[in-house]
Amino acid sequence: MRPTLVPSIRSTASVSSLEEVESAFLALAGAPWPLTLPSSLLTESAAGSLPVTVVRSRLVHPSCTAEARAQVWREVLGRRQAQGEPWGTVAVGFCLPGLRRVLARLSRPAEVEACELEQEVLTAVCAELAVLPVEEPQAGLQLVRAADRAAHRLVYAAQRARRSVVVPLNEESVPQHRAAGGAAEVFAVLEKAVDAGVLGTEEAELIAQTRLERQVMAKAAAAVGMSVRAAFRRRSAAEQRLAAALVAREL
Repeated sequence: MRPTLVPSIRSTASVSSLEEVESAFLALAGAPWPLTLPSSLLTESAAGSLPVTVVRSRLVHPSCTAEARAQVWREVLGRRQAQGEPWGTVAVGFCLPGLRRVLARLSRPAEVEACELEQEVLTAVCAELAVLPVEEPQAGLQLVRAADRAAHRLVYAAQRARRSVVVPLNEESVPQHRAAGGAAEVFAVLEKAVDAGVLGTEEAELIAQTRLERQVMAKAAAAVGMSVRAAFRRRSAAEQRLAAALVAREL
């Protein structure tokens, strides 16, 4: 029996979410049970079958026709609807080249971490996949567009938050404080902020663990009982309050 492979949207390791999905997708085409699709979906005269990794390569090649793409996606979406996994993983895996192009074109603000952006686009793809009709002729394009919209929403939200404070704390601010006075001084500032009510204990822990101790957010979020997405947003809001308090000399 083939093991069930589901895209890991919430990463629990230092590897990127896109790489986790890519690994799951590549495993589907490996021995001893390579997952395949009929070759005739791409070329009517062809016989036999092709591993899903080869099918993906054919889909992104300029020679692939719109009709062939539609046939492949119709088959994958139909199997996902009827059988479930691993065809959901195949669908997301087929989108990965497009998702990488989306992220490569996007100008990412310092306060939005790469792994958060990857998680956001994968979540959007899975949400769109859940409601996408099997007969949608441009399924792949629709999924990538949903990811693109989600990525831009996250970036725009970060940019709006940056404009809403007097002096936002960016990705480099904590290391600069550390260089000037050492990590001990930064920890002391965080303790003062907690005592003054500027930060909560959990917020100070998130900042200390991810900025000073360089832990991945998934691990730090688990330590304080938050989801990864909630932890990113909680930390961003906390850092903005901390920056404002430092500027106002309240600490």
